[in-house]
Amino acid sequence: MRVTLRSFILVLATLAAAWPARAQVAGSGAPVDTGTLLVTVMDETEARLVHAEVTVTSPAGAVTTVPVNDAGVARIDGLAPGTYGVTAAAEGFRSLALPVTVRRGTNATTLRLAVAIKEDVVVEEADAADRRDNGFTTVLSDEEIAGLSDDPDEMAEQLMMMAGQGAQIFVDGFRGGRLPPKDQIQQIRFNTNSFSAEYHEAGMVRVEVTTRPGFGGWRGMFNAGFRDDSLNARNAFAPVRGPEQQQRYMINFSGPLQKGKTSFAFSGQGMGAYDSQTIVAATPGGTFTDQVRRPTDTYNVNMRVDHAISQTGQLRLEFQRRDDSRRNLGVGDFDLADRAYTQESVSDTFRVRNTQVVGRKVFNEIRAEYRTTETSLISASQAPTVRVLDAFTSGGAGQAGVRSSREFELVENLDFTIGRHTFRAGGLLEMTWWDSTTQRNANGTFTFRTVDDFLAGRPSLYSRAVGNPDVSYTQTQVGVFIQDDFKPRRDVSLSLGLRYETQTNFSDRWNLAPRVGFTWSPRASRYNVRGGYGIFYDWFETSLYEQTVRLDGTHQLEEIVVNPSYPDPFRSAATVLPPSITRVGDGLEQPTIHQASIGFDRKLTEQMSLRADYMFIRGTNQLRSFNANAPVDGVRPIAAAGNITEIVSTGRRALDRLSVMFDMRVPSRRIFGHVGYQLASARNHANSPTSLPADSLDPDADWGPAANDARHRVMAMLNTPVAFGIRAGINGVISSGLPYTITTGFDSNGDTVFNDRPAGVGRNTERGAAQVNIGLRLNRSFSLGGSSGGGLMPPGLPGGAAAQRGPGGGGPGGGDGPNIQIVEMGGTSRYRLDVYAQISNVLNHTNYTGYVGNLQSPFFGQPTSAQAPRRVEVGFSLSF
Repeated sequence: MRVTLRSFILVLATLAAAWPARAQVAGSGAPVDTGTLLVTVMDETEARLVHAEVTVTSPAGAVTTVPVNDAGVARIDGLAPGTYGVTAAAEGFRSLALPVTVRRGTNATTLRLAVAIKEDVVVEEADAADRRDNGFTTVLSDEEIAGLSDDPDEMAEQLMMMAGQGAQIFVDGFRGGRLPPKDQIQQIRFNTNSFSAEYHEAGMVRVEVTTRPGFGGWRGMFNAGFRDDSLNARNAFAPVRGPEQQQRYMINFSGPLQKGKTSFAFSGQGMGAYDSQTIVAATPGGTFTDQVRRPTDTYNVNMRVDHAISQTGQLRLEFQRRDDSRRNLGVGDFDLADRAYTQESVSDTFRVRNTQVVGRKVFNEIRAEYRTTETSLISASQAPTVRVLDAFTSGGAGQAGVRSSREFELVENLDFTIGRHTFRAGGLLEMTWWDSTTQRNANGTFTFRTVDDFLAGRPSLYSRAVGNPDVSYTQTQVGVFIQDDFKPRRDVSLSLGLRYETQTNFSDRWNLAPRVGFTWSPRASRYNVRGGYGIFYDWFETSLYEQTVRLDGTHQLEEIVVNPSYPDPFRSAATVLPPSITRVGDGLEQPTIHQASIGFDRKLTEQMSLRADYMFIRGTNQLRSFNANAPVDGVRPIAAAGNITEIVSTGRRALDRLSVMFDMRVPSRRIFGHVGYQLASARNHANSPTSLPADSLDPDADWGPAANDARHRVMAMLNTPVAFGIRAGINGVISSGLPYTITTGFDSNGDTVFNDRPAGVGRNTERGAAQVNIGLRLNRSFSLGGSSGGGLMPPGLPGGAAAQRGPGGGGPGGGDGPNIQIVEMGGTSRYRLDVYAQISNVLNHTNYTGYVGNLQSPFFGQPTSAQAPRRVEVGFSLSF
């Protein structure tokens, strides 16, 4: 509790430092510096609309109308900082209204108007130099979002595939949870090279999803999809086309409970499905191939209320429930059918988000989340596991028990301005409570080196977890930050930030993370140069910490027998080791990551742009394990102990990545696409924090390519009309093969781990085959009549359309990326039927996985499984 109290004091101190600015603004009429707003009005082809007019409505209701000049730009001077309603209108085009936050100095924004007879979505993008995090951002158009899967789980997989290894998805600022239905999504953007002190995560891409409010009329959608093995291709390792079916249905709707004040959104989804997992094994009877049917039943419910508590404040309440049942898990590759187990999980999530503009310069955001999860495991068989290395595995799965959690997260961010500087300060508090009766390997495991050893009844090892598996523990982590964004020159934006983090299960307490980012936008040029450097820290994951609590020698310990008899491991004169445990090493420190990047983006034409960047990551104090009681010349240093698996923070990691992205958008023809290439090299000491090295006396010898080290990666997306009103959405990823390790199949050093490598052979030196995943979605829309009766309209703004603030809140200083706003115009068809066919792995390319590096295995150097073959789903969506 002492650490938690200290963390709370740090949070309060940071917020208190920001509060004087809040009080000063809201005080007794201190003079406020004014700003200038430049509004550029264009059509969808990027042509300037020189006959347009711009109307600006102040928070007090004062209206100013200004015509644009010959360059299509309207200039409004003398505006006090705050949020204004801005409307652009031009004859022959639909008017557009949206909120714009004006800060001291010059503010610029661009409005793109749709032709009046069209039913398109209008996209507005602020000046790229105003992006808070000085990073590169790719924003999916409305058409590109429509080209993604209707199943939120599959859509999440597609987004992760597009973003690359290590990406994380955030919905309205919250990490985790389930994606909303497509028609409730306002924006999806991929944010890279982020050096904002607000962020805990380092390295890869943030996939940021923003939902739209329902302040307009009631609207909804019913969606159903069907997939069956009769439409699919055969898996390369299956003797026949495997059984597979999916029946998915979803309904969602949203609208106002009180017009212009309170809105409600609901979505519910159910899915009954089964697929088939291939088995390829070398058994005593010869090579064995089979398929096992794996049923899945999933139910999801999401309810959300948005309430305008004032003209500048909004409250969001959200509830999510997910019920998931999966059977015949644990089967596939070398694992035979009796290894099956069932996993049932129920989770409830409550979220609250409050945003409020205080005075004229302070924007406050508070997010809170409370989640409960209960997961139970049930094995189909209670028999001991029989594992023949890289040949076959039979017997029970050894999985049982229930793991339940309560997780609480609280975030507060403040945006305020002092002179030329825009500050963001805030804090994060995460607390988790876990109770677990999970049992692993309670029935024991026999390990045989080869099939011949199995036939001879000659196992090399027997292990079993004994004792009481019931454990309860808590974990608390805290982060506070402050960041200053300012422009030392008109063409240079600079971000300086500092973050502090601590966690209860680390011995070190003072983890300071300085961050710096910059954007240079030379005047009268078409390019920007961006870069930055920052220090980040990783958390000690609860699932890893739980292992050290359970196998601590008090709750449970691991019983290991060398050269046991079979089926009774203790019948002969076997070597029984003293109890083995898992523990946290002394002086465990929070893993540290140093990240730097440099890059540029350039607008080639009005429809095309290019960007390139290089990212450098070096990690120290990374978590890894070693056997602290490994034999030395056949003798264990501590004779009274068995294996001591110790988790220490002495590992390293490194990543070098060069990325190039070409983007094309032709709104007049409704064509959107981008293609990118990445050249990367990722290295580390271990595939996971619990992976033991081949030689615990020399753990640094395991330095080598990371398990996810795909050197080359090509990503592409295209959304375009084809013919007869059909649109095609194509997304694909091609990547080079992942590494795997050559092993001898022997435990020559006597540490009871069969991962010894031949002399001179490093870890992860071999490579599998390249991976090709290309998906195609064909969609045809049919208008069924009716009028939508207008678009979205938040309180306090004029006009017939509007957009929600981005994830950063849209307060002073903007969001944490470009201020992209998707605005739905009125007058569209209210009832619409969409019929689609979605094809994954459309080329039916065999993506091999499960390469075997064991020299004693009959499958040495070969893959033993493959990703899903071509799959076809058909379905429809009815919008109303």
